[in-house]
Amino acid sequence: MSHWWSAAVGISLLVPTVASAQDEVALDKVYITGGEDQVLKQPGSATLIDQQALDTFEYTDIHRILNSVPGVNLYEEDGYGLRPNIGLRGTSPDRSKKVTLMEDGVLSGPAPYSAPAAYYFPNVSRMSAVEVFKGPSAIKYGPATIGGAVNLVSRPIPYLAAGELDLQYGSDNFQRYNGWYGQEVGQFGYLIEGLRVQSDGFKELDGGGDTGFERNDANLKLSWTLPGELAQRFVLKAGYSDEVSDETYLGLTRADFDDDPYRRYAASQLDRMDWTHQSLHLTHQVNWAEHSLTTDVYRHTFERDWFKINGFGGNGPLLQTVLKDPSGVNTEFYRVLTGEQASANINEQLMIGSNDRQYISQGVQSRVNLALQWLNLAHDIEIGVRYHQDQVERQHSEAAYDMLQGGELSQAGEVKTTLDNQGKAQALALYIQDDIRWDNTTVSLGLRSEQIDTEETTYGANTTKTDSNESVLLPGVGVYSQLTETVGVLAGVYKGYSATTPGKNGETDPEESINYEFGSRYQGALGQAEVIAFFNDYIELTGTCSFSNGCDNSVVDSQLNAGAAQVYGVEAGWNKYLFAGAHIIPLALTYTYSHGEFDANFADDSGVFGDRANNIVAGEELAYLPKHRLNAQAGIERGPLALNLSVLYQSEMRDTPGTGSIPDDQRIDAYTVLDLSVRYRALQDVQLYATVDNVLAAEYEVASKPYGYRPGKPRSANLGVKVSF
Repeated sequence: MSHWWSAAVGISLLVPTVASAQDEVALDKVYITGGEDQVLKQPGSATLIDQQALDTFEYTDIHRILNSVPGVNLYEEDGYGLRPNIGLRGTSPDRSKKVTLMEDGVLSGPAPYSAPAAYYFPNVSRMSAVEVFKGPSAIKYGPATIGGAVNLVSRPIPYLAAGELDLQYGSDNFQRYNGWYGQEVGQFGYLIEGLRVQSDGFKELDGGGDTGFERNDANLKLSWTLPGELAQRFVLKAGYSDEVSDETYLGLTRADFDDDPYRRYAASQLDRMDWTHQSLHLTHQVNWAEHSLTTDVYRHTFERDWFKINGFGGNGPLLQTVLKDPSGVNTEFYRVLTGEQASANINEQLMIGSNDRQYISQGVQSRVNLALQWLNLAHDIEIGVRYHQDQVERQHSEAAYDMLQGGELSQAGEVKTTLDNQGKAQALALYIQDDIRWDNTTVSLGLRSEQIDTEETTYGANTTKTDSNESVLLPGVGVYSQLTETVGVLAGVYKGYSATTPGKNGETDPEESINYEFGSRYQGALGQAEVIAFFNDYIELTGTCSFSNGCDNSVVDSQLNAGAAQVYGVEAGWNKYLFAGAHIIPLALTYTYSHGEFDANFADDSGVFGDRANNIVAGEELAYLPKHRLNAQAGIERGPLALNLSVLYQSEMRDTPGTGSIPDDQRIDAYTVLDLSVRYRALQDVQLYATVDNVLAAEYEVASKPYGYRPGKPRSANLGVKVSF
């Protein structure tokens, strides 16, 4: 059965892969949660979505996978999860920059310190598990520790020769081809995997044109195991991936969205993202007695070029201003965006440019795990150190384009450089955590230190260079106690932190908070359940300006202090399996209540938190934080056939801070989405499956930033076959 903490329903029909004891140990060490045996004992909120859960709905979008995790706040962007927006416990979901993202326990973002916006996110189709961790132990996984961490676990090397071919086809010419094969031969092992995902897209561009994407992955794993009293294992992982997607930030007016949410304006016809990503990751693990030492050396490079519309030329209005109110003085500009009218002057020209960026992220980290007895108490001690370097080079340029009669674009001016800079960061992080156990109680004591040096160089007629540094200590304590055979309680308090980006030199204070949680777990005849209340008391809330949130393009990646703020809420989950004769009926329910508000007055001139020139007043609620998120899943299985349903409800939310009832022009409406999956095992090693996302064809907006309303994924049906060998 799928475990309750994987927040999934349904029984996997895959024949499980056999793994060696060494492989199990190695895999366990990249689990934030400690693996399935430890997740229920964590003195903090932990969710493990295992292989069985990932197979249930065959999601390729990380947003849909995380919908079943309590405490997550997110919003879709392109409908396929190409560039996710993930928040935890009320942190800003914009480009997942306030969450620590990892693959196999190693930072996976393009430049987590110098440019934390996650324009690259690993393809979840090649993962064997997804973990989400929140609470006091999150301080181990910086640099962003306020909300928590998301860790993707790649496919392990199988012990016996095994492989799989997964073929999927569906709506909008969606195609997925995933194949892998591997084994261990003596002391050596290997895994080869290839993946391609593509679609024509579900949006219709005015005048015709592509709105889809193509994405490729190729990965290789090699292992060498040395048995003995001092057992050692080396694992080398190399990966290459690329993407070409005809994606845009340009959305729709409210009226156009209500008329056809899947329309795209002619002004976005040239928009296109093109990137490549390379990674190399070497892991060495040595085990002796009950202790272990694990060391990772890693390097990731990411090159991207997003050619897209940035705005109007001359003294033309902002795109978001036109899309919020396309009437009156904005009418002519709106008609240019839609291609109904040709550009008549410089103000009506469209500024379209290339946001070319190159990233490097590299480092070495080591952690030792010790199991000791001291003063009649059991101590599980983890000590870790990481030296990390990353950098981003930005070469942004743009040119004026005329909208021609008939809706075509023509370059009307020379290409000019708009930004040429480089940000660098180097960080030394150390932490120690001691899980002290006696009887049925675990007390977790933790301390993290971050020493960060950053540098920003802006090139031009007058080249400028700014250095800055930060130093922080982050303590935390968590407690879990099993009061009875069925009921346990947990509590914790810790200091959260999110670093400033390069070039601030004291102009901006880092984001800091004191976070509290208290909850209870149940495991008994009524199923398995967890309820946790959390309170994040921000000493200093910060926002980061970026293209993705519609901020002032001239100050991209700058930060703004908002002062004190509070975010609090409740996250809950429940799961139970029912058995009726030959039928198995899994049930699962997760719920999150969240509320966040500012506790200080300040001017948001650049639009980091909402509309530009918006004076934030203490007591106003945070934008893009729905009060309610509810996910219910149910299934039924008999023999080789299984059917599963998932329904998500999200309440309305603000797109700019405010109080009281939400005005129509500031509201992202509530929505309900139903997903369906069916599986049939035709042969021992062959299974057929079908999925339907958004069965009821709900038309819903997911965001209005940066430039207009954008839709969630429409109804889409897919058929697939998996062959194991």
